[in-house]
Amino acid sequence: MINRKQIIDLLHFRSGSHQVLSFYMGIGVYKAQRKAYEIEAKDIMKKAVAEAGLSGEEREHVEEDVHRIQNFLTMDFKGRAKGLAIFASKPAGLWQVFRLPVTVPDRCVVDQMPFVLPVLKIVDEGRRYCVVIADKEKARLFTVYLGEILEREDILDDVPGWHKQGGLAQARFQRHIEDHVNRHLKHVADTMFGFYKAEGFGHVIIGGSQEVRTRLNRVLHSYLQSIVAGYISADVTSNINDITDAARKIEQETEERKAKEIAERLLARSGRGDMTVTGLKNTVAALQEGRVHTLVLVDNFEIGGCLCGDCGSVEVMGSKDCAYCKKKLSKIGDVSEHLAVLAVEHDAEVKYVQPKSGLEEVDGVGAILRW
Repeated sequence: MINRKQIIDLLHFRSGSHQVLSFYMGIGVYKAQRKAYEIEAKDIMKKAVAEAGLSGEEREHVEEDVHRIQNFLTMDFKGRAKGLAIFASKPAGLWQVFRLPVTVPDRCVVDQMPFVLPVLKIVDEGRRYCVVIADKEKARLFTVYLGEILEREDILDDVPGWHKQGGLAQARFQRHIEDHVNRHLKHVADTMFGFYKAEGFGHVIIGGSQEVRTRLNRVLHSYLQSIVAGYISADVTSNINDITDAARKIEQETEERKAKEIAERLLARSGRGDMTVTGLKNTVAALQEGRVHTLVLVDNFEIGGCLCGDCGSVEVMGSKDCAYCKKKLSKIGDVSEHLAVLAVEHDAEVKYVQPKSGLEEVDGVGAILRW
């Protein structure tokens, strides 16, 4: 599974004068029918090589990479992923295969730099969730990331059963039981916080009876309380598929709500000195200064602008020379990919919001700032 560090390493990869073939395929749409995706892959790569206009030794090298990818699909892949990303350049010593847990649009790009935008969107949109399902003596701990759920730990505490004798003895024993339940739930909460400190996650989902969910929430660390995304009516014996479906629904609702809130914040507060900027010019300036915490783009919205082929700087449409290296700029139809790459290089997050968010009125781009 690809992570952000691997994307940054690809961004910093230098191929010299050699070409890099970046190949993407949404295997899920072919329902793992090998012949279907093998034929489509061949057509996609053939078209990309033809459009690159290469000749001589350059073309031979790229065609070697094409054959290597075709052989991988035939011999090694076997459809074991929903999506696939491959970066290849034999003369530059690059061969990286990423099996993706989500589908991606079919695409092949031939360039001297790896084309990372599709995997960047997957990683920056994917937030790790911690899911805990608990009752009064047991708990199961999961992580959900990029559509995959992984069971991490089972917790079992010895909680005594109900005492059959009535009167004061029964009341005392009931208090004894409740004390054990409280200790168990505190054990679960401490385990979750230890897991958070060790690996980190962005949100918490709690499952169990309403009583247990309420009691567990009370003993969570205050930070974990603040990132609870929702609750599910599962129990510790629930099927993992049912837990996954319920968690994904909350995950989708949470991410859609957060994206909407971000867009609304940018539009409401931009220009007031409230740690936000909108528009291409202001956003690029903030990116170059390293001030951007989160770059916000409208998904599938084209942002016209100019690009410096020398230093990679982005400028607004109509600019002639790069503000940083003074080299000539090239006009391009969509600079959103270059903005996303620039954000990653400056250690900023990238967030995509849905069309009709209102951000289109300010070039389709904005940013939440660090300072």
